[in-house]
Amino acid sequence: MVSKNYLKYRTLFFIMVSALMFLFFYKVPLIGDDVYNLQHREMFNTVQKSFNYVVSQYGNWSSRTIINFFMYLFSTHNIIYFSFVTALLFYVLLESMSKIFNSENSIYVDICLCLLVLLTPFPYFSTAGWIATTTTYLWPIIVAIYAVTPLLVDQQMKWYQYILTSLAVIYATNNEQIMIVLLIVYIANITIWTLKHNVNFNYKYNCLQLVFILLNFVYFILCPGNRVRSQLETAKWFPEFSKLNMINKLDIGFMTTGEHVLFSNSLLVMLLTLLIFWAHILISKKHILISGANLILLFVANILFDVFILTGHFRSLFNFPKLGLLNQITITSIVQFLVYCCYIILLALTYYYGQNSYSYIEMISLLGGALLARIALGFSPTSYVSATRTFAVLGFTFLIMCIPLVKNILSKNKKVLIVLSVFAIINMSIFILQIKGIELNRFLPLWTNIW
Repeated sequence: MVSKNYLKYRTLFFIMVSALMFLFFYKVPLIGDDVYNLQHREMFNTVQKSFNYVVSQYGNWSSRTIINFFMYLFSTHNIIYFSFVTALLFYVLLESMSKIFNSENSIYVDICLCLLVLLTPFPYFSTAGWIATTTTYLWPIIVAIYAVTPLLVDQQMKWYQYILTSLAVIYATNNEQIMIVLLIVYIANITIWTLKHNVNFNYKYNCLQLVFILLNFVYFILCPGNRVRSQLETAKWFPEFSKLNMINKLDIGFMTTGEHVLFSNSLLVMLLTLLIFWAHILISKKHILISGANLILLFVANILFDVFILTGHFRSLFNFPKLGLLNQITITSIVQFLVYCCYIILLALTYYYGQNSYSYIEMISLLGGALLARIALGFSPTSYVSATRTFAVLGFTFLIMCIPLVKNILSKNKKVLIVLSVFAIINMSIFILQIKGIELNRFLPLWTNIW
């Protein structure tokens, strides 16, 4: 039986975070696509108009029919509606994460979840306009986390919750990056359930969810609008893209992913690497040196990058060829490739600190899916112009991977709350500066020497 005091304080903390999100997103400026959408609001400012517009886009622009429907609708009305729904979704996010990761009903774990949510990489969601990017990436990510609760929590739900999570899967996987991640996560988890011979109602329901994901995949593949848009965007943003082969595109996808992970001053990447090192010190004591070396590698990479940004020194270390490594092989780019591989492999290996092997497989499948989804952006001619929003899914993956680490460290050392608080304060300060229009892009970039 869950105590009333616990529920009261948990709800209070979750409401406080949600209220904070409401205030912040209410203050975001209208920029980029938000301005364009508002200026052309007569095209999609009603449910019927928005529906007709996104249906027509399937043939000439995009397969994101459901996501764009909400994006256009909320872009053309008072921002208070957008900020309210965003705040509500953050509450849903906290409730979902608590249900998945806090079966012990510990208020300390819930406080940690609140602090981790404050580490959301908010600058990612301003690149095309706050409303446009948030509704296209952040909302589906949160809904996807809600959707997987029946997959990760083997408990019977009420009948309407099964309907809601099915609708959530259909909505979330209308974003192709999330679709790739959930496809891999569902296959991995259903395989684990099969190996455990845990064939119950939830198992069958999750198989149905997998079918919905596959149907969204077919919807995406068959979309003529995606092909039309690719041709138009290639001519506009990346004319050389049409001459690249599959290997070149994979090359671009991997190199840009690795560069952003190591050289973007990402608080989530830093926190995850630090927590892995801390977990090995407190719990496993097996891979302290390896996890410590990976932490040093990350901090040195970011320090060198910041020195380059401030002084211009070490330019050769941060020279990424626009057409990929294979089109312009240099000693520096080869070293970059090896460093990226080294960091990612060590991150995956050292993430195992003695926890349940099935839990480890779940998290590594999540990481693998997120990396694959980001690398797949190399096949898009807008992979450069789309900027950091294409890292939103990977960023949230790092956030989720932090949760089991925080739980295990918390049981040994409550000082992890202080560390999370410091990271959260820094991140929210960055959010405030971003809202006020203080440009931080040179310290939080995607690529440094392409154009």
